[in-house]
Amino acid sequence: MTNLFKSPDCILDSFQEKAKFKFVWETNIALTIICLLFTVFTLIRNDQFFIFYLVVLTLVISGLFFLQLLKEYKQVAIGLLIAISIVLNISIFSMPSSLHIQEGIWMIVLIVTAFFTVGKYLGFFFALVNTIVYIIYYNFLFGGVQGVNYVIELDSLLLVSIEFSVSMFLIAFVMYQYGLINSYALKNASDSFKELNAEKQVVEHQNKEKTVLLQEIHHRVKNNLQVIVSLLRLQSREIKSEEAKESFEDAVTRILTMSLIHQKLYEKDSLIAIDIQDYLNTLIKKLIDTSSIDKNIDFKVNAKLKFVSAENIVPLGLIINELVSNSMKHAFDKSGRIELTLTPEEGNNFRMTYFDNGIWKENSDKNFGTQLIEVFTEQLDGTYQREINDLGTHYHFFLIEQNDK
Repeated sequence: MTNLFKSPDCILDSFQEKAKFKFVWETNIALTIICLLFTVFTLIRNDQFFIFYLVVLTLVISGLFFLQLLKEYKQVAIGLLIAISIVLNISIFSMPSSLHIQEGIWMIVLIVTAFFTVGKYLGFFFALVNTIVYIIYYNFLFGGVQGVNYVIELDSLLLVSIEFSVSMFLIAFVMYQYGLINSYALKNASDSFKELNAEKQVVEHQNKEKTVLLQEIHHRVKNNLQVIVSLLRLQSREIKSEEAKESFEDAVTRILTMSLIHQKLYEKDSLIAIDIQDYLNTLIKKLIDTSSIDKNIDFKVNAKLKFVSAENIVPLGLIINELVSNSMKHAFDKSGRIELTLTPEEGNNFRMTYFDNGIWKENSDKNFGTQLIEVFTEQLDGTYQREINDLGTHYHFFLIEQNDK
């Protein structure tokens, strides 16, 4: 039932024109209901105005049909206004013995509707035509109304017609002023929109420039870190001690972890946060590929936490770097599995669980990597626990996103 009265989609682009279309549609719906009630009422009473209400009912129903068909309101509105105005005038002049006060009210409705929908010129036109009609009615036909006993002078009828004319034009003047105010408001709104749109384009251009500059900075930082990595690897060739070489390689992987962050920021259109799932997958894969020359290591990342801010991804990435490096060194011989899960908590908190199914050859609580894990965890105002069971080794972290740093 609701869809029956719903305004159809129109072909107009302007918001104001769409609003006018809806106004014409809903006015037609209201007139259809009202005319239907009056038609039935006058039919039951065998009233002489039945035929006029029936004609108007037919017109407004036709208006609904053409609104649906054309998806445009102006032609339909003009046709309806002219047709209904003709019906009202015919009723006045074809039945001079009746008191035609209600037609005047309907004419006011037509005038107001004309101003709202088809513009001021047609609004004034309808006001002028209907004023002339009622001047003729008051001065030439009003005296023949049956059942009205009065003694009225010609000057008084003239005064009534003048008052009616003035009231009609006052309605037209008020609607004209309303149109001016509305046009002024629309013009200012349009000017303001253009100004805001121009400012928006400037801001978007500035943001684009800043994004490009920041991306370039991240690109250069990544390149500089790659140069440092290359220098460290060249330097490590001159070192005889295997322990020293291993320390150099650990330093290289930490630098590469930071370099990867800048690479991901360089690749992104937005520099606000990093896609954590993508970053961790890339980081762990690189660490495994670098460390597991003769090992078959599977890994899985399940990050329900979608994004981590750029400033917090550094300590988080370094924590994971140490965890994976320790697993590769101390937990796996030929094969193994690593699982990493990040789950958001209330506020800025999140949990991270790291698991490997290896058998550790030495106590990792005393090595340098574990000390780094503690330092980076403290940077995130977090805590962690290590748990070893028959399945493997678990690290349970509780960390906080430091957005205000």
